[in-house]
Parts: sequence; C-alpha cells; structure tokens
Amino acid sequence: MIIQLISNGQFFLCGSVLIGALLTFFWFVSGAARLEAAAKRNSAQAKKVMLIGLLLRLAMVFIVLAVAARISTELFLSTSVCFIAFYVTALGALIYHGRRSL
Repeated sequence: MIIQLISNGQFFLCGSVLIGALLTFFWFVSGAARLEAAAKRNSAQAKKVMLIGLLLRLAMVFIVLAVAARISTELFLSTSVCFIAFYVTALGALIYHGRRSL
C-alpha cells in the first residue's frame, strides 16, 4: 500500500497509512489489557471494565478519524481503509490461530 502511494507521488498519505496501522495496534493492545484486567475481577466488575474499555477504544478511533476527516477527505479515507484492512487481517489471524490450537 505504501509503495503504491509513493509510486503515485502521494507521500503525504503514507503517514495516514501508518496512523491507521498504529490505531489498529492500539485497538488490540488495549483490548488485550482490558481482557487481562477483567479476568482478575468478579463478573460485575469485569463487565464494567470491558464496557469502559470498549468506550475508550471507540472514542480513540472516533477522535483519530475525526481529526483525519477535518484535515482532508483523502487522509480520512486512507486512514480508515488502512485501519479496516489491518483490523480484518489481525482478526483473521486470531481466528486462525484460535482454531489451530483446538
């Protein structure tokens, strides 16, 4: 994806691809941290921890994509497409490895 942007002369969109990838990374890291924190609590507290974690992750994605949309439409599209592509890839890898371990 980055090579295509560089070959088309759109260097300014390379940063948005990196931001989309980092956003996906932080989405999964914060989700894993919330799962670990919820595992150490009883069910009522775990539900609260997971809800707060979900709201924080959604707020993080909304803020990053809102800032990208305010800057330009191209930046928003490249950031959101990269986020979705990495999210689907990471989710597919998790499903694949989860099924393999059964």
